[in-house]
Amino acid sequence: MAKKALDELLTDSDDIQLEKVEIITNPLRSLKDGVKFIPTLKSGGEQLSGIILTRDKIEAFLIKVKNQ
Repeated sequence: MAKKALDELLTDSDDIQLEKVEIITNPLRSLKDGVKFIPTLKSGGEQLSGIILTRDKIEAFLIKVKNQ
């Protein structure tokens, strides 16, 4: 659900780069980045995570980090 919404939102945003990190093969990276839930979106010091991330929550997060 989150991946589909994120992919749709990012098609409109050329100024955002997405890095996907596979936590199974990079567990230390997820610990270092403070990832406790899947999915998690992180930009700088801002983080959005939860079991269910709606399109509205993802869009609000992207707007927030763009405006910083």
